[in-house]
Amino acid sequence: MRVIVQKFGGTSVATKEKLFVAAQRVVRAKREGFSPVVVVSAPGRKGDPYATDTLISLAKEIDPQVPVEPRELDLLMTCGEIISIVLMAQAIKALSGYKTIALTGGQAGIYTDSNFGNARIVRIDPTPIWEAMKDGYIPVVAGFQGVTEHFKLGGHGQITTLGRGGSDTTAGALAAALKAEACEIYTDVEGVMTADPRIVGNKARVLPSVTYEEVSEMAHLGAKVVHPRCVEIAMDHRIPVWVRKPDSENPGTVIKERASDLPEKMFRFTGVTHLPYVAHLKVHVKHQNDLPEIETEIYRLLGEAGIVTYFVGKSKNLFEFAIVRDNLDKVRNLLDGLTIPVSANRHSRLYLLTMSPNSVAHRERKRMLTQIQPKLEIEDAPVEVVTNCAIVSLVVLNTREVPGIMARILEAMLDANISILQVADAQHSVSCLVLEEDMVRAVNVLHDKFELHAGVGERLQTL
Repeated sequence: MRVIVQKFGGTSVATKEKLFVAAQRVVRAKREGFSPVVVVSAPGRKGDPYATDTLISLAKEIDPQVPVEPRELDLLMTCGEIISIVLMAQAIKALSGYKTIALTGGQAGIYTDSNFGNARIVRIDPTPIWEAMKDGYIPVVAGFQGVTEHFKLGGHGQITTLGRGGSDTTAGALAAALKAEACEIYTDVEGVMTADPRIVGNKARVLPSVTYEEVSEMAHLGAKVVHPRCVEIAMDHRIPVWVRKPDSENPGTVIKERASDLPEKMFRFTGVTHLPYVAHLKVHVKHQNDLPEIETEIYRLLGEAGIVTYFVGKSKNLFEFAIVRDNLDKVRNLLDGLTIPVSANRHSRLYLLTMSPNSVAHRERKRMLTQIQPKLEIEDAPVEVVTNCAIVSLVVLNTREVPGIMARILEAMLDANISILQVADAQHSVSCLVLEEDMVRAVNVLHDKFELHAGVGERLQTL
């Protein structure tokens, strides 16, 4: 069988008309001799009746003061995809007469760990899908979900969800398990673009092809076209991934070939991404020698809580990092009022972290610690927070092979009077932390500076 996995996002199945457009793609693949396996997301976006965010809101509206248990929330969130698989199966059948079968993640053999809300696939048993295809059916699988291996109340595992972008992950994992020829991701844009067209307008250009590394970097840095986990799975199994729009005849973007396969000293400017809603934190420490112990303990706590940090850096008496703003309350609960003992150079001290140094609560904590530990030196470690930040990144294949790139970025920002709070570089990107109010201008400035609209991004360049 020439297996191809076709994944349709929520906007592609949001209405009856769009559902039939998507179904036509499946029928075409079948008539071209492929054995399509279809993966679908919940229909629509927040506000639409069965979109995932809408379902979450329904649960929280019962009583905002009573948190929904993660297990029950996962049960609720899988409903949207289940609706989509039935409707998609019906649409394919109505268009073509082909036999179809709708399968939940568990019915399709997708097994996960028990991390509700953000589960990882541990294995896939492709037997149910193979048997369906051998019997002439087109399997339509619910994305974003799976089941655990066991559940003490019965033989069926617990239902889990895979986190944001989980339907992409489902598609990539099924493509790997089925040894598919390709994985197609159908979305509401023509392909992977040099920047978000909502930010740069018609200057944004579709990239005909990108490497796994480039698009993974773009996804990690804010691009929403393909989830990075899907790309990583495809890269491991050398499966080409196509990003297309279901109602367009344009070829879209193909994601393939490792950057490591390219000749040395080869680079290209790929695109500009943006990640809004970022918070920037600085932890101030009075004694420089105490910094390593405090820094180590804080990053340990953030890591255990699953909080990703960006722009990690330090200077004489402070260290700083950025986080997605959605995690700020979690970070506040971890750090505000935290006490960290240090013993640098045989001098023991106790640091009291605070995000509100002038608050009554902080003064009371410090007073109580002074009474409990009268012989111990107690120092404040203020945590300065700037909440209105964004990350703007230039994605460059083989960044470190491009001399002068940092100077060009800084020059462009300086000319535009955009303040950069921090800069970080990686193998395939250079990122700037800016104020949120400057984000749109910063994206446009970099997009213009590196002439991404003029075709430079299409050519691999050598030094």
